[in-house]
Amino acid sequence: MKTVSSEYAAQHLEALLAEVAAGEEIQIEAGGTPVARLVPTAKRSVQTEGDHAETPAEEVEQAFHGD
Repeated sequence: MKTVSSEYAAQHLEALLAEVAAGEEIQIEAGGTPVARLVPTAKRSVQTEGDHAETPAEEVEQAFHGD
């Protein structure tokens, strides 16, 4: 796990978030004491144009209108 200072995190948040999105965990320290951890929330899948998941129409109807 990578560890950075709160000052570094504030200046490089976008880059740190990109690392977290790639699966890295990052600990943030203030004054040498761990205060927070950035962790991925879930694996994200990238869809390309034309690559759509299909849900059966009946399932969609039940989700919106019930039985």
